[in-house]
Amino acid sequence: MRTVRIVAVGVVIAVLAAGGIIGFQIDSSNRQTDYVVGSDDANRVELDVTLQRVDVTGRELDLRIIPVMHGNLADGFDAVPVRDIEVDTSSLTSGTLRFKAHDRVSLQDVRIGVDDGLVSSYPFDSYSAAIGFYVTAGDQNVPVSLRFRGYDALFTAAATDAEWRSGVLKANVAAGRTFSSLVLAWFLMIAMWALALSVLGAALTIVSKGMGLVWPAMGWMAATLFALVGFRNAAPGSPPIGGLIDYGAFFWAELLTTAALVYVTVHGIRRARLA
Repeated sequence: MRTVRIVAVGVVIAVLAAGGIIGFQIDSSNRQTDYVVGSDDANRVELDVTLQRVDVTGRELDLRIIPVMHGNLADGFDAVPVRDIEVDTSSLTSGTLRFKAHDRVSLQDVRIGVDDGLVSSYPFDSYSAAIGFYVTAGDQNVPVSLRFRGYDALFTAAATDAEWRSGVLKANVAAGRTFSSLVLAWFLMIAMWALALSVLGAALTIVSKGMGLVWPAMGWMAATLFALVGFRNAAPGSPPIGGLIDYGAFFWAELLTTAALVYVTVHGIRRARLA
């Protein structure tokens, strides 16, 4: 019997470990996807765009852009344009990016406003933004393409619904929580409910058995009350208060724990006064 239990525990551990590895592979593959859209002309400007961060409170996307020259637009190297390059962006803060001919191009940071998505939906919040670029080389329209990838550790991002013509490229950036972020957020919500219900069950047991002031149990309940705050603050991305995670678990867990602690305390005080 003991051998069977040991084998069963080993199998459970192996299954859980395998599930974790599979989840890691899914998460990693989603983060490392490149999206390439636009013209495939041999003489074009390719915009290498990376999503560095999703600013959920400011409702903005932090993008990093670098133009890559191809064909006769490159001065020997794909990072050196043969003509002046101007990239007009849809950003309301950065405007036009300018790169001088025969000078090595450098990374440019651009902030794009989010069109759709609210952090109050956390952990199921997702965001989308329309991005657009108008590229000229020496004041002439040139073919343009886009290579997009996401680097934010908390979000997976994709470039969809792309439209392009000579000099102009538009696309929609969609960003959603990573698989690992969703798993951890779900775990935190379940753990908060489990802790609160455990405290409530202990309180009902103490009162039903007519116990008085059980100080160890009351200390544990009070500690749980503050531990829930730590659980809430451990949510990936530190979402502001008032999200779905709060209305779905945190507020209720705090309420149940507080009510249970007060219930046990009032009951214990009454018994102590009558003794």
